[in-house]
Amino acid sequence: MNREQSYDELAVRVKHLELERKNNKSDFTLQMREKESKYNTMLDTVDVHIFLVSPDLQVIWANKKAKDVFGYDIIGKSCHKACYSANGLCSEDGGCIVRHAFRHGTARQHETEVTTKSGKTIYLSGTARVISWDAEGYPSAVVKIYNDITEQKQAANELKKSMVQLRKNLAGTIQAMAMTVETRDPYTAGHQRRTADIARCIAREMGLPGEQVDGIRMAGAIHDLGKISVPAEILSKPGKIGALEFSLIKHHPQTGYDILTGIDFNWPVAEIVKQHHERMNGSGYPYGLSGEDILLEARVIGVADVIEAMSSHRPYRPAMGVDKAFEEIQKNRGVLYDPCVVDATVHLFRNKELEFH
Repeated sequence: MNREQSYDELAVRVKHLELERKNNKSDFTLQMREKESKYNTMLDTVDVHIFLVSPDLQVIWANKKAKDVFGYDIIGKSCHKACYSANGLCSEDGGCIVRHAFRHGTARQHETEVTTKSGKTIYLSGTARVISWDAEGYPSAVVKIYNDITEQKQAANELKKSMVQLRKNLAGTIQAMAMTVETRDPYTAGHQRRTADIARCIAREMGLPGEQVDGIRMAGAIHDLGKISVPAEILSKPGKIGALEFSLIKHHPQTGYDILTGIDFNWPVAEIVKQHHERMNGSGYPYGLSGEDILLEARVIGVADVIEAMSSHRPYRPAMGVDKAFEEIQKNRGVLYDPCVVDATVHLFRNKELEFH
């Protein structure tokens, strides 16, 4: 084989290798495109909004769900403008989960309000995570995934409205019950309301939870409901009440309980009403409960009831005054009345945070 033939054969071999390399590269590119197309198709069928975001917070890819909601022109827009229809980027302290993910790897947003391309407001919960890094190890892309929680948000709002209306209805029912008692006993008109106000102030001073304070106020507003079973002539009798008459009055906590026990107040209102005349040493009524066996709510109302009753006029005696009322609860602190309740009440009175009219 001469030299010219060798060169010719080598040239053919090189051409063959170049053609083979080009074909392999073309096949590889085709395979990558096919895989990319499959992944995109798969992501387009997912019922969540998916965005791929660059380090400068620009949307570089989005699935069909995201494009349908936010527009097919979001590619190349800032992430903030794409989702919030606002120019610029999220503020540093604005809770941007993409920025947070670029800094810390992952981020979560429990709820955010965004505007769709049609101008509709929807609510989303989102997560963001770094999915690629550059040659120097810095994050190069973050995927942000949003779930639509608009229906759940609307349902929660409707439930909240229903609860507010239910509270109003319940308050109206309580008020009607209170007025029923007071129309039969004009001398104690307002007594339940004032007792409820005092009890609420005491409960707050004690640092009780808001729901417990609400329960105390509600029970206080109808704590004498059972007096509806006491003859009106006994309730408004100007003279001294006899033993038989007092025995009828002493039964009113149980009667109040019997009336209320079938109503769901979300608080033990019926039990509080039944116990508001029980005393720490067991000398109260109707069951002679003592100490911790008496609900704390009933102990609070018991003190408030004594203060209001002694400070107000009654058919059988004139008002004894606030000073006498506080002398009573301090003298019997720990004997008849809960020490913590008495201390909170005295603190309120001394700091003039509790007034009586």
